Amino acid sequence: MKRLLIALLLLSISALSQAQTDFSWWDALHNYPDAAGSDRDRYTVISPGYMGPNALRIPVLRNGKIDNWLWSENTIEYHYGNGDQTVNIWNEFNIPLAKDKALLYVQSVPWEYFRVTEDIRNERRMQNFDGEGWTTGDTAFGVILRLANEDKSKWPNIAFRAHSKTTTGGRISDARFTDASMFFWESTFSKTIIQTEESSLLIKGMIGFYTWQTNKNFLPNGSNFYQNDAGTYGIGLEYQRGKLWIGSDISGYHGYIQNRDTPSAWRTQVSYRLEHIAFFSNFNVGLNSWGWNTVTFGYRHFWKEKME
Repeated sequence: MKRLLIALLLLSISALSQAQTDFSWWDALHNYPDAAGSDRDRYTVISPGYMGPNALRIPVLRNGKIDNWLWSENTIEYHYGNGDQTVNIWNEFNIPLAKDKALLYVQSVPWEYFRVTEDIRNERRMQNFDGEGWTTGDTAFGVILRLANEDKSKWPNIAFRAHSKTTTGGRISDARFTDASMFFWESTFSKTIIQTEESSLLIKGMIGFYTWQTNKNFLPNGSNFYQNDAGTYGIGLEYQRGKLWIGSDISGYHGYIQNRDTPSAWRTQVSYRLEHIAFFSNFNVGLNSWGWNTVTFGYRHFWKEKME
């Protein structure tokens, strides 16, 4: 009896191992290896419209100012639409370097769970037969330099941002993260148009340049180039009254390859700050037929303010 149980256990392990490595369904579906060579990962289309919502995120439209607080942010995000449901954790750290002049920030997606439909699994050439699972995401960082201050000159607020990400994100085989470089550079402008003792209204905009590495595979919806470049844009408003803050903007970027590389979204944010804690919620509406809607809930803990 003992030997029978051991044999059944070994047989089960062997069957499971074969099932996990059986790509016959994928090979037949995507004409492997004749279509694009023997590296299955190169069949992935590295474009925002053919990957998960965290792979090539739209830059957040900032306000041209420097946040002088050292703070940490913890967020839960839920993305839905486009046959893809994704839940992830988002962390961010804001580190002021010089008051009203410069800051460093670090962002990460430490955990992501996804589930996609069979059609989306096939369209993205995902290697996961079930179309669901979890993975870790990218860590990104950036520097913001303030070039002009509306409180000290006739100029509007002007800031410059340089941003890059690492390749810590996993599962390029399932089109979740790119496992390749990405950078963007942008200028942000803002101007307070209404100011009272109790409230303020600010208009803001951005323009910049976004670039990322692709898979040159000549496949349908793929790329004939090793790199895609895009112009970034955004325009929005911020309203603040006491501890309440509300923002709304339309932002996106426009790539030149034209393989669903033009994501855009309308984002609305609401935040309420107590002494050292701020609670917030965001709602993003994807403005592309292949885009996502995103609901966000989180909080920031303000640790220390940068002084002169």
